[in-house]
Amino acid sequence: MREPYFICKKINKMNKKKLLEKKDWEYYVFEENSNIELSVPIPNPSPGFDIIYVLDESEKEMYLHTGIKVLEDRIEDMKVNFSNYKMNSWK
Repeated sequence: MREPYFICKKINKMNKKKLLEKKDWEYYVFEENSNIELSVPIPNPSPGFDIIYVLDESEKEMYLHTGIKVLEDRIEDMKVNFSNYKMNSWK
């Protein structure tokens, strides 16, 4: 029996996002549609949020060449200035 359409669509959508690297509870780096997205989890303010940032082209090139080291300042800024970024609630 085939899966309902909405389940197939959700699975296909999830498959587009590829985890490039992570350090649990510190950062997650994803690639989706040739964009690289940085996600930083923060427990406060309650109920907790994933702070999301899509790398610009120069950051993307530096990350692909050098690795996570080039994003350390961005990660710290995301933790401190989280309201300046896209926020996905854990709830």
